[in-house]
Formats: sequence, C-alpha cells, structure tokens
Amino acid sequence: MLNQFSDSELSAYLEEDLDADRASILEEMLVADTGLQHRLQRIRQQIAVGEHSLGAIWRQHNLSCPTREVLGGYLLGILSDEQNLFIKTHIETRGCLTCQANLTDLKEQQTQNQEKLTARTTRYYKSSIGHFSQHRDKD
Repeated sequence: MLNQFSDSELSAYLEEDLDADRASILEEMLVADTGLQHRLQRIRQQIAVGEHSLGAIWRQHNLSCPTREVLGGYLLGILSDEQNLFIKTHIETRGCLTCQANLTDLKEQQTQNQEKLTARTTRYYKSSIGHFSQHRDKD
C-alpha cells in the first residue's frame, strides 16, 4: 500500500535519504499515527546505539550507486538497455540524492564543455576567414 512504510524507508527518512514525495506523505502521517511515531522512535534508537540494518549500511556507503564514469555514459547514451534501466530506476524511483547530485553536476559540466567547444570553433573559424579569402583571391 502506498501509505505503508517499511523499516528501511523509515531509516532512510531519518538519514534524509527518502524520496521527497514519500517523505512528505510520511510527515503527514506522523502527525496522527502514534504507531508510526513509535516505530520511527524505535529505529532512531537502534541507529543511536549502533544497530544498523543491512539496508542502512548499503545506503550509507552508496553500494548500489553507479560511478561518475557510468553516469557519464548514461548521459551520453552509450550504456546497454539494462544499465540505462538500472540507473533510471536508481535515480528516479529510489530517488538517490547522491546520484541525482552527480548527474546534475555532470550535466552542468557537459553544458560548459559544449559552450567552450562552440566558442573555440567560432574563434578558429573567425581567425581562418582572412586566410581562406586571401587564397581564394589569388586563384
């Protein structure tokens, strides 16, 4: 059910790693649901004393996150369909904030590199116009 939260989602919420839409729903439910409040408090205490679930450790160390090189391949469209699907699911469905930030950074770098390339090409073209027109006049 959409409004049911697993312990791993509650743990992700405490680590500020839960998708924003799900976090919003959870916060609304916490106001009226004392059972959910108690579960969240229990998980908070487990984290405080060092009890970590496998899922929490997995998220904390970003074990399922693709590298920046793989994310770059995703932006360039050179990955296999399976890799593209995994990354899309990881970023859009799971809502991995680390990968979203990396992807945003890579997109900005890509835009900056394209702007530099365009400026360089324009500069080369402008500096070559006189050279080519002189050769054309001699012919």
